[in-house]
Amino acid sequence: MSQHTNVRLGGRGKSPQLPAFCRTRQRSATTVGLRALQQLQWLLWLLLALQLSTILLLLSGPVPAPRRPQAGAPLATTGAAGATVLSPSQL
Repeated sequence: MSQHTNVRLGGRGKSPQLPAFCRTRQRSATTVGLRALQQLQWLLWLLLALQLSTILLLLSGPVPAPRRPQAGAPLATTGAAGATVLSPSQL
């Protein structure tokens, strides 16, 4: 058995009738402004910076918990540069 496809024929010739979306010849053009491209570029730089900061945080590893002073140990604090600063009684 052979299958036959029903084809609608046009008015004059024996050519098949194309669907409406194929018969329209309107060209679609989209214009993008320079400002929109600049905003997209800014957004991509921001996304790249966030990804890099996340990778650096993951590579740095876990942060150790601060040490608690033991009973009877002299009090010492850590300065901004990481140096140990002694209390006045220890000088």
